Amino acid sequence: MQSLAVVSSGGLLLTLVAVLILLCALACLGSKLFDRYLRYYGLQSILLAVAAGTAAYLDHEPALWVLCALTLCLKGIAIPYAARRFLVRRLGLKRDTGVTVGLSVSLIIGAGLCAFAYLLLGSQPLAHGVISVSIIPISTSVILLGALMMVVRRHMVAQLVGWLIMENGAFLAAVTLTASFPFIVEAGIFFDVIAGVLIMLAMATGLAEQMATGGGLPARAPE
Repeated sequence: MQSLAVVSSGGLLLTLVAVLILLCALACLGSKLFDRYLRYYGLQSILLAVAAGTAAYLDHEPALWVLCALTLCLKGIAIPYAARRFLVRRLGLKRDTGVTVGLSVSLIIGAGLCAFAYLLLGSQPLAHGVISVSIIPISTSVILLGALMMVVRRHMVAQLVGWLIMENGAFLAAVTLTASFPFIVEAGIFFDVIAGVLIMLAMATGLAEQMATGGGLPARAPE
């Protein structure tokens, strides 16, 4: 089977979606606003659902369509909405001041990590012949950018978004490169359970900090 990166519009679409997912990770790294963190993550997750749907169409795998719908509902809508409602708004989070390095330096380091991923993995052959070779370095770059965000951000919510970005990078590689659907489901459930635990931990920590300062919960902003 020939590479769809050359002969098929489906392969080109999958590559384009992967590039947009990478740009969303860079946008998160270059922002200091909590609300934008979650907006970019939500957009990235919607694009991930598009990638899963494209892989389902190319592989003629009906089960991947279910995964596409779950990704859209859970990662693209439910997690960003819940995080914005219960973490950002309820805790009154606006601008992230817990940044260890400047945004420009963070983006330069992120660009270096992306270049490193392409130099290291860009020429690797694929066992799955219908996927573009660029998927491997792109998904690796997304994972590295998520890890970098966890390092250069000190606030728990920002680090949570970094973890979720890492998850999306791993999920992109699993959906597009792994032929075993049960493995994808098991990996997705594992990462989502950890993400749910981290969200609850972040909320509990924020509430504890509010109570410790004696200020109680901040007033909710109007919808």
